Amino acid sequence: MSDADTYTADPARVHASAQQIDRISAASQKLLLNFVSGVAVTRGWEGVDDTFAKSTRPIETRERTTTTETTRALGKAIMAIAKGTTDNAVNILTTQATNLDAIQQSVTADGGTSGRH
Repeated sequence: MSDADTYTADPARVHASAQQIDRISAASQKLLLNFVSGVAVTRGWEGVDDTFAKSTRPIETRERTTTTETTRALGKAIMAIAKGTTDNAVNILTTQATNLDAIQQSVTADGGTSGRH
């Protein structure tokens, strides 16, 4: 079997990647909070009831809402990637442990003489 036909995984690196993705997710949530608090300070800048305010407010509200929803969705997507990566690391470790147990049982069952696993 060539190396191209094998599957190898380093659970520690997969887990470290998941932790890094978690940090990216936390940063995206912090970005959202900073955006919301920054926009709150400027709320009402367009005025109250003049023509400019009436034409600008719907656009500003739509853009603020869209940006908030997009950033929130991005954060959720990043969290889902982190969860999938963590689940993958757990799956790797479980598969590895199951296979090692099967090999050990095979060795124990035939007294370790067959050399086949």
